[in-house]
Amino acid sequence: MMRNPHGLRRRSILTGASAAAVLAAAAACGEDGPAGTADDPIEINFEWWGDETRAELTQQAVDLFQEKNAGIKVQTNFADFPTYWEGMTGRMASRDLPDVFQMDYSRLRQFGTSGLLLPLEGVVKTDDFRAGFLDTATLDGQLLAVPVAGNTLGLIYRADWFEGNGIAAPAPGYSWDQYAADISTLTPALGEGKWGGGDWAGVYHFMELWLRQQGGSFYTEDGKALNFEAAQLAEWWTSTAELYAAGMVPPVETTIEWVEGGLVQDKLGSEIGWDNFMPGYAPTVEANGGALALAAPPSLDPANLGLYLKPSMQFVISGATEQAEASAKLIDFLLGDAEAIKILGTSRGVPATNAGLAGVEIDPATQAVLDYEESVAQYLTTPPPAPPAATGAIEVKFGEIYQQVQYGEMTAPEAAELFFTEAETLLAAEQ
Repeated sequence: MMRNPHGLRRRSILTGASAAAVLAAAAACGEDGPAGTADDPIEINFEWWGDETRAELTQQAVDLFQEKNAGIKVQTNFADFPTYWEGMTGRMASRDLPDVFQMDYSRLRQFGTSGLLLPLEGVVKTDDFRAGFLDTATLDGQLLAVPVAGNTLGLIYRADWFEGNGIAAPAPGYSWDQYAADISTLTPALGEGKWGGGDWAGVYHFMELWLRQQGGSFYTEDGKALNFEAAQLAEWWTSTAELYAAGMVPPVETTIEWVEGGLVQDKLGSEIGWDNFMPGYAPTVEANGGALALAAPPSLDPANLGLYLKPSMQFVISGATEQAEASAKLIDFLLGDAEAIKILGTSRGVPATNAGLAGVEIDPATQAVLDYEESVAQYLTTPPPAPPAATGAIEVKFGEIYQQVQYGEMTAPEAAELFFTEAETLLAAEQ
């Protein structure tokens, strides 16, 4: 449930020359920051998605920022991922967005091409980001976001279950067929209510990975159309059909009830996922007596894993803010202040800045992420362009329509044709 985020003043839209004028005026206030005093502070709003743990750590860092910047008051708000984006999307029309908020890469184009975001070149500090990260923050030649942390896809698996059942640790070049065979070996050995892996076919990001392994992509370069055929989607949606029919992966009737991932529930032996999930999963798995490990995801081609370094999340500033400098100060602080870095740790993933990486305390699970990313560094390729504005809705449709295949209500080819109709309608609506 979102806390009440509002109490926002009406703001005028700041883009181009008007934004520059505001920043110039703010800069005239001097290096000590924007005008404001402890008795009469400037107020800005900052919102993000995440769990209670992330919220507590973020609030601690924000409190420290306010101690060091007595003239700035920060109103904070957070929600879980679906609730957060439902709220943000609803607020787009009225341009009633927070001064600073967390952005997902898949939604950057949706907000960025609507004039809702403030260009950040020369506004926030950009000289300390790790190589490649800022490439995913630029849209149509403008820097509209800064990355907070990064991740890439991997296979997160129960090393104890794999080893205990004679399954070799996956390595780069591990094939989709071998992964299916390993799941088929592990599921019967684990007993009722546990499975060797999950049904990966219903996740949009995993199909994107599969397409990239073939030199393809989910969207065309300009983001205006799908860049694959319905037959390819039908092939993807049948890639787990034998596993599903044999009960080697959990049925949809089970997974639809899960409020937590299968790994942390001690029900799954592996899953493809973003590598920064590892530190969040590890404590619970270890408490259950297990041990997690990270490996490269399955691939069609040992030389092409389809991987790229993606921002796990980004910070942006509303184009309607009246407090551009104060907003930039908050972002710079959260990403660059040594004390803030230690407080936030890896709650948003491995930091995207060199200072963040050097200053964060590295626990064993985070070290496993760093080791994994180093092991696949030679396979990382150029990130795809920021996806179209309709991506959020398309991703939801992808999962919803695949569920009809799982329930046996549609064949994979029928479902693929329906998905194309739905996706093309959503893409056309934004042209």
